[in-house]
Amino acid sequence: MISSAFRTLRILEAIGRADRPLGVTDIARQLGLAPGTVFRGLDALEHAGYVSRFESSPRYVAGPVVNQLRQALLARFTLRDVALPYLRQLAFATGETVSLTMKVGWYALRLIAVPGINEVTSSPPVGDVRLLEQTCAGQAILAFLPRDRLHEYCGWAAAAAVGGQQGSSIDEIVSSTRKRGFAIEVASFATNRAAAAFPVRGTDGPIAAVGIEAPVLHLDHVGYHDGINQWIEIVGSLEKVVRARPAMFETPFGHLDPANIVLSSAQ
Repeated sequence: MISSAFRTLRILEAIGRADRPLGVTDIARQLGLAPGTVFRGLDALEHAGYVSRFESSPRYVAGPVVNQLRQALLARFTLRDVALPYLRQLAFATGETVSLTMKVGWYALRLIAVPGINEVTSSPPVGDVRLLEQTCAGQAILAFLPRDRLHEYCGWAAAAAVGGQQGSSIDEIVSSTRKRGFAIEVASFATNRAAAAFPVRGTDGPIAAVGIEAPVLHLDHVGYHDGINQWIEIVGSLEKVVRARPAMFETPFGHLDPANIVLSSAQ
């Protein structure tokens, strides 16, 4: 690859990975490039629509072309459209925002979210990517992986030094989630309450999870919410569809070794 094109792709990657708008100096320092080189790369990317200026400032974010490519990629996940009516049922039943997260390699990709009637306090964007262990939905997937796949994940995370949890912590997450039947995430803004995520299992293990993104469960009696049986039934109905036609819901990357898939979060 021509070196100038490679540098331009590195600049685009830096902007895509960033959790805030970046300026020329930020990018130059991060990539070890001359500011003039970064400026020329940004100019080319901006003209092509791959980056945009943030609120007319000298800082940059992903542009409309990147967003179009992202949406085109998400549309390739057949499960997203099939799951939509089930997510709507669950959002109506709980009054909360409900989302679908799918396993891609060793990552959890947030595919779609359906708002409920209650106010959303905080929620990651569609396209958000995290390690399986780092989100409630990802933990719901991770916990129900076959044991050999779970060991593969732990080995990969340790070797790549990317895991946010120690091995014993992952074991604890898996054990408690399997026993409970779903994952929980303690809310920082609601005392003694937690959000929940339920695995969507195919014939070879979980491929996705449905999350209720609000503190709907009380930690003193997590499994005894009045509506939990209905929630499980709704997710179970989606699970039956997945198990009936498993090939239909494979990810576009299902043929790849999970260890060779590297994703970064959408901003």
